[in-house]
Amino acid sequence: MRSSPNRGRWALVPLLLLAWALRLPPILDNRFHPDEALYGYWGLLIGRGQDPWLATVPVYKPPLLPYLVAGAQALFGNSEFTVRMPGLAAGLLTVSLVAALAHSLYHDRWAAVAAAAGVAFSPFAILFSATAFPDPLMVALGLGACVAAARGRPGWAGLLAGLAFATKQTGLVWVPLALGVNLIQIPNPKSQIPKLVICLSLVVGVVFGWDALRVAQGAESFWRMGITGYGGLRLIWPQELWTRLRGWIGLGRYLFVSPVVNGALLVGLSALVWGDIKHRRYPETRFLSKTGFLQQPFTDLLLISFCLIYFLLHWLFAFPVWDRYLLPLVPVLAVLLGRTLALLASRLQSIIDRLSLVPRHSSFVIRHLSFIICHLLFAICLALPAFDAAHSRYPVGGDHGAYDGIDEVATFLHGLPEGTVVYQHWLGWHYAYYLFDAPVCLAYWPTPAWLSQDVRAFGATEPRYVAFPSWESRARAEWALATVGYGLEPALTTTRRDDTPSFTVYHIIPVPSR
Repeated sequence: MRSSPNRGRWALVPLLLLAWALRLPPILDNRFHPDEALYGYWGLLIGRGQDPWLATVPVYKPPLLPYLVAGAQALFGNSEFTVRMPGLAAGLLTVSLVAALAHSLYHDRWAAVAAAAGVAFSPFAILFSATAFPDPLMVALGLGACVAAARGRPGWAGLLAGLAFATKQTGLVWVPLALGVNLIQIPNPKSQIPKLVICLSLVVGVVFGWDALRVAQGAESFWRMGITGYGGLRLIWPQELWTRLRGWIGLGRYLFVSPVVNGALLVGLSALVWGDIKHRRYPETRFLSKTGFLQQPFTDLLLISFCLIYFLLHWLFAFPVWDRYLLPLVPVLAVLLGRTLALLASRLQSIIDRLSLVPRHSSFVIRHLSFIICHLLFAICLALPAFDAAHSRYPVGGDHGAYDGIDEVATFLHGLPEGTVVYQHWLGWHYAYYLFDAPVCLAYWPTPAWLSQDVRAFGATEPRYVAFPSWESRARAEWALATVGYGLEPALTTTRRDDTPSFTVYHIIPVPSR
């Protein structure tokens, strides 16, 4: 079902505004996850000119996000919101891109609207768009590569796929999908594939050139850090199969949360596979594309295969069972949801038309009643999960309260006299960001014994402070300090949104001997 491109674009505006409104509360309410603080710290190192090549710190990600963060900090000032701006922009862009991809693949405005709504209301997409993780940007760029491939722009497809890799190593997963889309959608795709590969290779070459310059300055390669930092890439052991499957499925239910939508997705994917195999055996002319392929059935199978292979790779190889790794599935599943919903509504509408229940010259709403009802029900099913996600009620994405108060801790430590020593053990990445230009000296304490010996040797010189998160006990450190004549005096206690303690900052002071 075709429509005016301009009208279709304007129809996305209310959906984008709603998507922005859903993503704003978690950005403002939640403090930095440790990884977010690290990315903000990298941005400061670049933007302040202290380490523009990131050669003095361990880096396990490609360079695009840190440099974007540095640019945002330079333009808008340093804040949590600024560091999260690339993720927010990418999350909103994904809503438009998924609509563009669905329309390019299926030429159906209803499928495009449903796909866009699926991403806009997805709790997973909402909560990750409100973070500084590289995943939202990687997904948006990879999705853009698929849209470019579907529209016959191989150079842009290769460039965007390369930028997805420049954001995160796993951005390479979009390359086979973009190639598959190009193969199905475009006449004579063999002439376009070299352009895609060349543009992709250029970006990848720039990334590894940047890495080579870092290595020449004594840094460790980001590629090696990314592989070895997670224990290497290996097949899992048989005893890990069930535990990992249960973990991934447990995270996967938060993609859309709604049992109705999740159930419809499973049934719809099964129906698509069955229908596509049937059409492959008995092809109809209306399914043939200019490439000679059965366009829509092959497109369905391509998207479903991508999701299945992606899931199997993360299950059967020893990737950490982390929620962020499932984010690339959200837009692809949303496209398949849109496709399923549009087919269902079309079937219902054909029944209504066959029974002559609607006059031929009725209004647009009456003539498309089944489409409107199906899409409204879809939005209603996702409305409550989206609202809950906007209030950080699902355990995915960034921090949801564990680090409440870290900004108060940073403000307190910023105000201490110049040269004050602040010991850190659990909050190193947070301190690196929040105390970047503070006049204090940060010192890592590996063990309570080391802490006590350092305090005994230098405690009489500068003031010394240490902070304990509520989930860690201070007992061992307190006992070790007592053996050298020092104690802990509470200086600041912060609380979470539920009024439970989050952090306590202690002043390390000498204890008079009895």
